Parts: sequence; structure tokens; C-alpha cells
Amino acid sequence: MVIKVVVAEDSLLVRAGIVKLLGAYEDVAIDALCVDLPELLAAVQASEPDVVLTDIRMPPTGTDEGIRAAAVLSTSHPSMGVIVLSQYVSPAYAVALLAGGSSRRGYLLKDRVAAVDDLLDAVRVVFAGGAVIDP
Repeated sequence: MVIKVVVAEDSLLVRAGIVKLLGAYEDVAIDALCVDLPELLAAVQASEPDVVLTDIRMPPTGTDEGIRAAAVLSTSHPSMGVIVLSQYVSPAYAVALLAGGSSRRGYLLKDRVAAVDDLLDAVRVVFAGGAVIDP
């Protein structure tokens, strides 16, 4: 089975890196690339991915768009997995992400993803209904 992923990241280099790394695996298909929250929500409606991999802070406000996307998707697409990537060590973000439950949710710090296998494993776990939270 192929896991359909939408990537939402406003940094071109990080976005391209994620696509190159995850796109090398046969069980992952990158369905759409987004640079902001409105684009992410439109891509989800259009492609119905299995997992959304999103930056925590993106345009338009650069605050908590990834968390807000996860909240919206938990209602509109409850079986869709969401992994939030952050460069900020903030328990408040993780708590907000998990407010509706931990099923199909992930919160990873960008600088602690040491290998592509870490990210790939997170996508697979969240797709399967589990949770991945950076310690």
C-alpha cells in the first residue's frame, strides 16, 4: 500500500529535502506541496492524503498554522494523520496538537530527526493510527 502524503513547509530547502528523502521510498507518494495554511487545506480537499506533514509555523501569520491545520483536520478528516515538524521546543504546541487525542498524530523537532528512517517511521506509524511524539 502506498501512503499518500501532503507536505506543507514554507522553507524551499526544507520542503525540497523532505520530498527528496521521502520520495525515494516506494510506499510513500508525495501528493501535493504547500507553502501556507490555505494552500494546505485546499490540497487536503483536492487529494485526500493519508498523512499531512506540516511545519508548525507558516504563512499567513507564522505562528501556529500547523497546529490549527491539525485541529481542523481532526474534525473534517478524522482518519487522516498529521505530523507537525517544529524547530521550537514548546510543550504547549505538543499539548495543543494532542488536545483532541493522540491517534494519528505526530510532533517532531526538526533538528532531532537524525536520519530519513526517523521521518519515514513516523509517517508509517501515524498512517497506521499510532502517535509519534519527540521526547
